[in-house]
Formats: sequence, structure tokens, C-alpha cells
Amino acid sequence: MTAQPLSKGNRGALLIGTGTYDHPGLSSLRSPEVDCTRLDALLRDPEIGAFEVQTLIDSDRSTLERAIGEFFLTAWGDDVRLLYLSCHGIVSRSDKLHFAIRQTDPERPAYTAISAAFIHDVMDECRARSIVVILDCCYSGLFLSGAKSDESARFEEALAGHGRVVITAGTRSQRAWEGHHLDAETPAPSLFTGMLIEGMSSGAADLNGDGVVTLQELYRYACERLHEEGATQTPRMGGEMQYDIALVKVRKKRRQRSSRTNGTGGPSRRTTGIRAQRKPEPWQTHAAFGPARQPLLSDGVLVVHEAYRLHVIDPESRRRLPMIKMWYPGSPALYGDTAYFPGKGGHLQAVDLRTGKRRASHPVPVRDGLLGASKDVLYAPTQDGRLHAFDRSTLRLLWSLPPNGLTVASAPRTAAGYVLFMASESRNPGGTGCDADRIVAVSGGREVWSYKAEAPLSADWAVTNQGIYVVLQSKESSNYQQIVALNPENGQQIWSFNTKSRLTSAPVVADGLLLFGDTDNRLVALDTKTGAHRWDKEKKTDGRLLIRPFVAGDTLFTADRAAKVTRWKLPAGRRIRSHDLLVSPDRKGSPALGDGVVYVTDSRGDVHALPI
Repeated sequence: MTAQPLSKGNRGALLIGTGTYDHPGLSSLRSPEVDCTRLDALLRDPEIGAFEVQTLIDSDRSTLERAIGEFFLTAWGDDVRLLYLSCHGIVSRSDKLHFAIRQTDPERPAYTAISAAFIHDVMDECRARSIVVILDCCYSGLFLSGAKSDESARFEEALAGHGRVVITAGTRSQRAWEGHHLDAETPAPSLFTGMLIEGMSSGAADLNGDGVVTLQELYRYACERLHEEGATQTPRMGGEMQYDIALVKVRKKRRQRSSRTNGTGGPSRRTTGIRAQRKPEPWQTHAAFGPARQPLLSDGVLVVHEAYRLHVIDPESRRRLPMIKMWYPGSPALYGDTAYFPGKGGHLQAVDLRTGKRRASHPVPVRDGLLGASKDVLYAPTQDGRLHAFDRSTLRLLWSLPPNGLTVASAPRTAAGYVLFMASESRNPGGTGCDADRIVAVSGGREVWSYKAEAPLSADWAVTNQGIYVVLQSKESSNYQQIVALNPENGQQIWSFNTKSRLTSAPVVADGLLLFGDTDNRLVALDTKTGAHRWDKEKKTDGRLLIRPFVAGDTLFTADRAAKVTRWKLPAGRRIRSHDLLVSPDRKGSPALGDGVVYVTDSRGDVHALPI
């Protein structure tokens, strides 16, 4: 059968994985998230799959059904559609097939799962020339540990039809196995999907050596590899194929450059001395399940905070580490390899970022989203209004500051040897949402100074050893604000500046500049010592800033609603270039920087690595 070249139409892939189940009758699966994450990176790679990929992990029924519908109904002509599912498979009492989701009740799959009939109907309406469905699905009726199985599910018959090809992980009477997990913290892809990934990423599935892996080649490769491994499962392929589908290209291997000589047998000038380091390549990987905060780089791992979850990624291997679930939605405090946040009942706990295991805990109930950490100390406002300082490693209480009629309204920060936080008067010390009107400086559990603002304080502020920069809400108009610079040694005001419009994010300090964006798309630079404008000409971004500006060396980065990540040369503020990317909004956060790479979270929850 002749293989067609890579389609000129849109190449779309929808990857669906469900490993977490609320119903006790459905065991958790550890492979689906790994399956989807690795397939996502592979299919998205322009040198391999060149697919536009959407990945959905542990999503609800309405989200999945809408995504499947849009995925197929928007395709036509030469478009290619690849649907992949990794989850439990369920057979109803009437022998109908369903794919389990997190909220599925195995006794009532008709309205708690995704039915094969629904996918079949949507595919009937699809006008794309090439449709591929790959199913690595399981059924929990077998109680064999580690098995993903279904003894009577007839997936290929239920979904096969004209112009469609369906590949399943095994026959109707075989089990589909999860991968060989190295340990509790290192899940592996399922056996079947793992072979698919291996064949495509290495190029080993290119059986005829023409530089393209076709669907039939990939199927034959997976069958042979599973047989070599002694796995008791035989993949099946069903459907109707008038031509073989070119699925991915084989990545071209870079040739090693030979050392040129200068005619004397010795190395030439090109090969002597220190070799230039290769510039890092950009990459992208799935992180959160939707919009999330900008990543933080802590102890060599990337941490993306989504409400009630921490997604941890090793940037070197691009491998997802165990997801950390939280009891509350607020942001944790991170320091080194540890995350700090309130656990069940609000009790303070410390969790290892790499393993997700709890390291230490303290019975005191702390307030969500208001923890701060420094080198050796963790600062935690408690629900009774106190501010506690703990030894960061052991969570041993070091000192405690009584409320004194005030409520801590921000995560504490450190500067000039003091612990600094916003505070407000409140009758309910455990409450939230009260307007802060002062800055308090503490040392050793004792208040040193406080600054009482003339107007309510915005949550946007910047803290350095040279100055504290707070934003006041204007009493006269809601259209502009006032920035006040304070001396961190004594809380005395240094200067103030009235903005023309409201700030869109917290300001940032770099190289003697206070930088921020406003609602009129202005990018402003003030002198941190005097509050004077530093740029003669007005600078504007293409849209309102979505995140806090951030600085790497002499380069300023901004990200706006016009889907532009822009580089500016400092200190002059000269615009250099823009990169098309819509980032996830994060008013107080900014992308992470490490080893010449900027890591940013986009609006879908993916993390992008952008070399500087």
C-alpha cells in the first residue's frame, strides 16, 4: 500500500488521558498522564509530527465532549485527525462501550462516561480525509494489579468506518498493561503507548527507511516489540484504508563535523581554544489543565501553580514529576526543594517538590496564600491573627508576633534585615479581602516601624534592600494611582509619583529602574532614587500586560493581551523583537529564568522554554 506524504492540510491531534477516578470501583492509573505528555511533545515537534496538539488530562465530561466535537467537526478535505485515549474502558449491561472519566460511575456509564457511540456519531460528521483513532483503554472488572483490561470490549468494530483507522492496544479478550513503573514517584507510559513513542521518537518504526513512519509501519513495529517483550497482548488494527497514512517524520540526525587540519596535521584555528556553547533549543510541554500561574524555578525544577495543584517539571528531561495536590487554592511558598502550604484543616505542611511526599508539618492552622519563605525561615500568618516564624527545615516555632489589632494582608517578604508585610485593621483576623492601609516591619518577633498610607494599598508592590515601592488607590479618581517609595530602614517616604492610568500588574525593579505597565498600554520606567521618568519618549506595548515585567541581564521582557512576548533593551527601553505567544495572566508573577532560558506558561497551561 502506497504511503501518502505528510498532508498539506491541518494536522490535528487530540490526546485524552484519565488516571484519577473519584469512584472507588475504578482504580487509579498512573500511565495515562505520562502517555499523553510524551505523545504531546512528540507529535507537536515540527521536526517529527508537526501536529497541532490539544491534551486533556482528567477533564470532565462536558469539556471532553465539546473538545471531541470541535476537533472533528472543524476538519475537512486534506486535514488529518488523530484521536488518542488512555483510560479505563467500560462495557455497559447492554454491551455498549464507554470510556471512563474522573466522575464516572461504572454502574451508570450512560450518563457519567464518554460513549463510543458519541465518538462514532461525531466522526460520521467529520469531513477530514484521514482519521486515526488509537485506544489504550482499560476495564476495571479484572482485579489483577497493574492491568488495563476489557475482555469483551469491541472497540475496533464500534468505531471503524469509511476513511477511519482504529488501533487498539489488544484484542477483545486481552488485557492492556500499564508500564513498568520504576518506583512510586516515576510512572512510565503504558506498554503499548510506550512502544508507539519509542518507534516514532527513535525512528525505529520507519521499517522501509524512507524517512517517514506510516500508520501501518508503526502498528507493525508495536506488535513486534510487544512480542519481543513477552507481553500477553496483541494490538489490533481495524477500519478502511485506501492508502497508508504518513504519521510522523524521522528526525534528521545532525552530522558530526570533522576537525579540519591546517596542513601540518595539527588542529586548525577553528578547533582550538574554548568551544562556543550551543544555544539551547526552544521547547514546549504540557503542564497545567488550563490557565495557571507563571512558573517558578526552585532547586532546578519548574513549578506551575494551578488552583489546588502544583505541577512540577524537570526542565532537563522535560519529565513531569509527581503532581502535588493541595487542600486550598492559594499560592504556596517555595524555597529550595520544598513547598509550604496549608494542608487538611489548614495545618501547615512542608512537601518535597520532587517526590510530592510530606517532609514536616505543624498543627497550627495557617492562612492560605499568605506564606513567605527566606533562606532559613518560613513566615506564616495564622488564622487567629498572629504572624509565626518557623525554622524552614523542621517547622520549629522561632517567634510569634501578636496581632495588635492588625491583620496580615500579604505574604511576608524580607529586605534590609526586616520582615515586611501589608496589614489592615480588621475585626475578623482570619478573614480575607480586607483593604490594607499600612506596611509593617518586624525583626525578631518585634515591630520596628510601620507606615500608615493615606489611601488603601494595592496588592501590587516591589520590595528591595534599597526601597519599598507601594501602590496607593487614588481618593480622587479610580483611573489612576499613586506610587510611593519608602526607605526600608525606617519606613520614611522618599518620593511619590502619580500615574496616568492604573497599573496592570505589580512593578519590577532592575538596574535603578522601577518598571510597570498601565491600562493605556504604556510601559513606564522611573528612577528608583528620585521617581523621575527615565525614558524621554513614551513606550507602548501592543496590548495590556498580562504578567509582571521581568528582566534578564540588560533585557526587559513583557507579555501582553495581543499575544506578544516582547524584548526591550535596557536601560534605553529600545524595542528589540516580539514572539507570538498568549501567556496565562498572572498579575503578581513573571516567567522563570535559568541557564539562558525563559520559562513561561501560556493560556492553555503549557510551559514554553524560550532561549534568550
